[in-house]
Amino acid sequence: MKKYILWAVALLLLAACQTAPVARIVATVEGAGDKAVVLQKFNYNRLQTVDTIRTDHDGHFNYKVRLTGNAPYIYYLSLEEKPVASLVLLPSDQVTLTVPAEGPFTVEGSEESVLYQEVNSAFSTASVQMNNLAASLSDDSSEAEIQAVNRAMSKLYVDYKRQAIKHIVSHPRSITSAITLFRRFSDNLPVFGQESDVVFYRTVLDSLSQAYPKTEYLKAIREELAARDHNLAFASRFGEAEIISFPDLIMPDVQGQDRTLSEQKGQVIILSFWSVGQDEHKVFNVDLAELYAKYHAQGLEVYQVSLDVDKASWASVVRSQNLPWISVNDGFGAQSPAVLAYNVDHVPTMFIIDRAGDIAARDIFDRDALEQQIKKLL
Repeated sequence: MKKYILWAVALLLLAACQTAPVARIVATVEGAGDKAVVLQKFNYNRLQTVDTIRTDHDGHFNYKVRLTGNAPYIYYLSLEEKPVASLVLLPSDQVTLTVPAEGPFTVEGSEESVLYQEVNSAFSTASVQMNNLAASLSDDSSEAEIQAVNRAMSKLYVDYKRQAIKHIVSHPRSITSAITLFRRFSDNLPVFGQESDVVFYRTVLDSLSQAYPKTEYLKAIREELAARDHNLAFASRFGEAEIISFPDLIMPDVQGQDRTLSEQKGQVIILSFWSVGQDEHKVFNVDLAELYAKYHAQGLEVYQVSLDVDKASWASVVRSQNLPWISVNDGFGAQSPAVLAYNVDHVPTMFIIDRAGDIAARDIFDRDALEQQIKKLL
């Protein structure tokens, strides 16, 4: 009887091995000839060595990776303690990997790995540029030089964040979107550190919960959301207050130049959210243009945010109406960070900001009433 039990156990173990999810890596690591390549798995906050793989004299190896469940995990390959490639593996992936002696590696057969390489490259490039800008300053730098570097760093940050948001919106079910959420340029500069960024955490959480309900990244996202919920709830109520300081916005205009809302502080600002598909708001723009012409010289400015995804159509309307004020659009529509920052749940929406930088009124679309409010604040 004991013999039969041992045979049964052996058969169960064999069956388990045969049904365990696996991915295969066929790789060429130039310069690795007859050396050991170390394969490590990244368990979110620690590295675990999986195996040491011996290459042939041409640097080739063919290796089957036994995976943990059906969720994607990150794997790193290193040669003589130097990282040479990173992969995101899913069951049944058949990966062809080439690591040249110089330059970036190439990968085929794994969509997640390709995406991971793309987001890593984009963040690495932005990080190097950010560090170079910081290093360009010294104790002898003038105030003008410091301001110039600060402006350049701000633009770099905004440009990278736009790229990161585009990736998340395009690939919400990819583990690379979860990774992108937690990127940091430094301890004090997370890419998605604003309370309004909670919308992107929720987007990825909802999508990954359906695609990979057991991935460990879900726990990290939930913890981040829990930490932000209180602040977000407070921020979402700001529209009910009569006077409150305004969140800043940096968005591109028709020429693609970044325009910063806070740079208009000290003037009376009409912050307008609209869509070119609203004929009634096009008519209102005519009234607004008359008020702008009448009071601009006295300190009135308009910062008008379009929530249209079709930027070409928006730009065409801006030009056809000859809108004289600051017109901006980041192309993310209802997913724009500006929407959440100002708790915009419908368009048109308007905020009137006084010279001190406080929101004094909102949603005054009657021309005469709006003019009275402008005159009062000027």
